[in-house]
Amino acid sequence: MPEVKIKKFKFFFIIPCVIQLFYIFYFRSGFQYEIVKNPFNKNAGISHALSVEVIEANSILKKQKVIDFNLSEVLKKDTYLYQRTIEFNYPIRISESSKLIFFLNTEKIPNGCKIIEIGKYLTLTEC
Repeated sequence: MPEVKIKKFKFFFIIPCVIQLFYIFYFRSGFQYEIVKNPFNKNAGISHALSVEVIEANSILKKQKVIDFNLSEVLKKDTYLYQRTIEFNYPIRISESSKLIFFLNTEKIPNGCKIIEIGKYLTLTEC
């Protein structure tokens, strides 16, 4: 009789543990199945790891075939966007002397700057 109680105890102990593991895996870890589905694609998981501004800057730079670029002062103050934009766009480099400058769409673009492309979040200008 005690063996049956021990088996029941083990059974009822294991079920909540397994349920808790599933809960942690699916709801608390932030795990995204889409990343595992296509791990060898060039851009797998980018939308989960980077902000939309950084992704848009990359697509604009590639479309315009730019060699170097610069960011507005507002974008430079946001250290996350500044660092991620530099890292994600490598080998396209950031240069203080570049005439191509990214501005947020909410920013006022200085006079004398020619708009090259307007995206959903960023505007590429030539100043």
